[in-house]
Amino acid sequence: MEDIYYAVAHRKQEEIDSFKARYDVFDTSLIPKLFKQSLGLKVVKWRRSESWGSSHVIYFVETKEEKESLVLRANTGFNPEPEVMMLVEKMVTDKVDSLGVPTNIVRFVDVSRKNFPFDYQIQEMLRGQDLESHFKGDKKTYDDMSFELGSLVAKYHKLKYPGFGRFDFSSAIQGKLRGSKKTFYDYITTCLEPDLHYLTQAKVITTSTSDKILDLFKERKKLINIKQGVLVHHDLADHNIMIENGKITGIFDWEACVVGDPILDLASCPTWKTHYPREEKLLEGYLSISEHLPEDLTDRMNIYRLRTMIWKMVYCIRIKIIEDSAIKKKFYDSLKPFKLD
Repeated sequence: MEDIYYAVAHRKQEEIDSFKARYDVFDTSLIPKLFKQSLGLKVVKWRRSESWGSSHVIYFVETKEEKESLVLRANTGFNPEPEVMMLVEKMVTDKVDSLGVPTNIVRFVDVSRKNFPFDYQIQEMLRGQDLESHFKGDKKTYDDMSFELGSLVAKYHKLKYPGFGRFDFSSAIQGKLRGSKKTFYDYITTCLEPDLHYLTQAKVITTSTSDKILDLFKERKKLINIKQGVLVHHDLADHNIMIENGKITGIFDWEACVVGDPILDLASCPTWKTHYPREEKLLEGYLSISEHLPEDLTDRMNIYRLRTMIWKMVYCIRIKIIEDSAIKKKFYDSLKPFKLD
């Protein structure tokens, strides 16, 4: 498997450019055949999703046999390698669902490309709307959901796996989940130097600051190298959380999940757009389920938040939203605990 840290930020530019035409090249005439072969369902009609951020084509599909629409999520087969992460997502969400954590239910997945020239999933629809775009409540309601989110995260953090980092695709094909790295430090520092070089070239940071950041991670190798990894969602942004009537109806988009330090989830959770400050209530909710947080929580939070904001700044530059002042502020705030400019 490709040695990258975060798929969204570290895909090849050629692949990113191909996403622009994904709906133009996807053969929708295959949808009825796909549903018939996969689930034995007769398709009545479908409509395209208007989601802006996906690298996939997404269609909401109505069938004769079921009352609710199902979700088809597919790639275009542009990449010669199968998207095994789709299979990993089903294996992960099956486990998360078994713990009582609301998540997307993947009914069927096929990454073999034997019947169709692309990889795809068929999922059940989640109730509600995403928290980022559709939250209309007050701070109290948002705080309650941040607390709820913390408690749900603590529940799925009980899932432990061997190895660290992104899931190993060859093991997933064999029905097993394990991390692809020997240590968590190996994963956290994957693509770190190229990311910092990218930010230096973009004049987001200086070469001196880049060198100091590399030293920070080297100095914290022992801190980062935990003994046992757990399931980490790794992208608990509001746009990946569905809500209805002030309650969370689903945590979805497990495309970036890894085996790692649970504190990575807690540190990276408030690093995108939030309606109100999240960290305090998130930790309270987490402690309502988990027995404790580590004594070195602050140090772990700081280094993981910095790593998160590094890849997110790279991502923002690559998709040309670097002028977003909120994201820039979060990045520069992540430098402050280390007294870096």
